[in-house]
Amino acid sequence: MCHLCKQPIEVMAEKVEIQRQTVHKECFRCCVCDKYLMPGYCAMDDGLCQIAFLFNYFGCLWFCDKHMMLGSGEKLELLKQKMRNAGAGASIQ
Repeated sequence: MCHLCKQPIEVMAEKVEIQRQTVHKECFRCCVCDKYLMPGYCAMDDGLCQIAFLFNYFGCLWFCDKHMMLGSGEKLELLKQKMRNAGAGASIQ
């Protein structure tokens, strides 16, 4: 089972093992820019994962090498903008 999309992972499917979780390679992307991620070149922001509306919308918040170095406030603003652009504005606080 993919930890991100909650769908089954086929035996021969490309997958990534990250923090003892298995995910589809296709699902393992930066939550800001959708860049494909590689273990060791990305990071999760545990603080932002505690914000319910973000976790409910994005799931685990993984960031690429470009976005992982931003402060949590900057990441939050980028994620809110992404949600607005996707039409999820009503759920943004």
